[in-house]
Amino acid sequence: MTEMELVEQARAVLIRRLKVDPDEVTPETNMEDLGADSLDLLTMASEFEQVFSVAISTKEIQQIRTFGDIIRQLSAKVGSPV
Repeated sequence: MTEMELVEQARAVLIRRLKVDPDEVTPETNMEDLGADSLDLLTMASEFEQVFSVAISTKEIQQIRTFGDIIRQLSAKVGSPV
């Protein structure tokens, strides 16, 4: 999987779950600014696990502050350079 594919698939999950404008989602975007709470992050993590065939721990979910954090975590798990 390329870096671009990873970012686009992760962005699609976030946009679908939070119902936000795609232009609002950049690596610097704070999840709270998009209206995401801890339940939203947990739900998205579950979908990321399915989409990317990875396991995401509760501790990792708690460390997510930005979309960039999501990309870095997923990249490390699937072995895609970011």
